[in-house]
Amino acid sequence: MRVAAIPWALLTAVGLGATLATGFLIVRGPFFGGPTLEPLSLLVATGGFITAIILLAFGGSKLARVVLF
Repeated sequence: MRVAAIPWALLTAVGLGATLATGFLIVRGPFFGGPTLEPLSLLVATGGFITAIILLAFGGSKLARVVLF
């Protein structure tokens, strides 16, 4: 792995972890039998999920450019 790929790999990993964590918070109530989040908490979790997806996509695309080219 190139040294230049390390920051993009970390950003991709953070985006993936945040996506999994916030996605679990959003779906745990309806699908896993847990309590549904309060409206404000659900709004914050949804905003975090969207931000995490953007970080994942941005980091992954930059990582692919550094590694492949």
